[in-house]
Amino acid sequence: MILGFALAAYAIVANDSIQTLGTYLASNSRRPWWVLWIWISGIMVVTVTWGWLANGGDPAFGRLEAKKIDFPEVFTWLFVLPPLCLVILTRMGIPVSTSLLVLTGFKGLVAQQQGKDAKGAVELFATMMQKSLVGYAIAFLLGLAIVLLVLHLLERKVHEEGEGVGSNKLHPYWTIFQWCSTGFLWSMWLVQDLANIFVYLPRQLSWWGLALSLGGMVLLQGYLFREKGGKIQKIVTAKTNTLDVRSATFIDLLYGLVLLFFKVDYIPKLFEAWGMVVPWPPKMPMSTTWIFLGLLAGREIGIALRLRHRSKKKVSNLVFSDAGKAFIGSIIAIMLAIFLPLIGQAMAGGESTTAELTPAVETVAE
Repeated sequence: MILGFALAAYAIVANDSIQTLGTYLASNSRRPWWVLWIWISGIMVVTVTWGWLANGGDPAFGRLEAKKIDFPEVFTWLFVLPPLCLVILTRMGIPVSTSLLVLTGFKGLVAQQQGKDAKGAVELFATMMQKSLVGYAIAFLLGLAIVLLVLHLLERKVHEEGEGVGSNKLHPYWTIFQWCSTGFLWSMWLVQDLANIFVYLPRQLSWWGLALSLGGMVLLQGYLFREKGGKIQKIVTAKTNTLDVRSATFIDLLYGLVLLFFKVDYIPKLFEAWGMVVPWPPKMPMSTTWIFLGLLAGREIGIALRLRHRSKKKVSNLVFSDAGKAFIGSIIAIMLAIFLPLIGQAMAGGESTTAELTPAVETVAE
């Protein structure tokens, strides 16, 4: 349990959160890493504690209850495989959907322990993927429309300044705006993705269980900031103007607004109001990775159409390369959801008892 939580926390902080904080790191690269770390860690502590208090000891904001992702009876080494795969893919610089990879594999293994098949895990994958692709489309269209209609003026100015044309002296207010937009985005991301980390802990945590888990996450965040984001950061820095505070501010703000849109669950509410079949239940987990990639893709295409600073081929390669890597992660997720329960069933049938990762599950829940 503890090993699974540690691996999940490291992999998710290193993979998904850098997609959330990537522009913040890129545009503040000259500032001391520990200053950035204190700001982001403070927001994380407040957000997680708020979720824990508001949801009866559940820091995952109730998202694990949306599809009844139960806590396992026994933790075996198989539960470590999803976050371990995530760590490996992250070190390779591949943007993986942690929600799809961790939650589907976890649900499949729990179903196997309960004597069920992997159908529930596959259905969970399909529902989360549906919601994530809708999120990608919305973020793509929003990024494209905003850039084409308004932000191309700012992006042109930033690009010209980068080429040595015009003054690049910024008002200090831009830094304040960017830090506020990053804080907003970071809190919205935590609401969506904390389920991927806390799935490895009891659904109701004690206060000291919360304190220990938060302490570990803060330390991991510090390591990530000290390493300046790692290989995943290249996805951000490869895009146009992401090193500029002004562009980074609007990327973070738009990303946060899309996550807020899905946090409030407007789409299920609209379908229900119109008497239509609700596409997914409220609080359904989703992939923030796909939203992030959709927003960057729409923005990059919009800038290319307005500024014509890159060839169509180069822009297409950037967009499809990111999406292709994300699809690889999705394929791995569905394979884990199907095959991990089969492996667990085969081991149980062969009277091969797997080792428990921790005997102290009940004590953490007390």
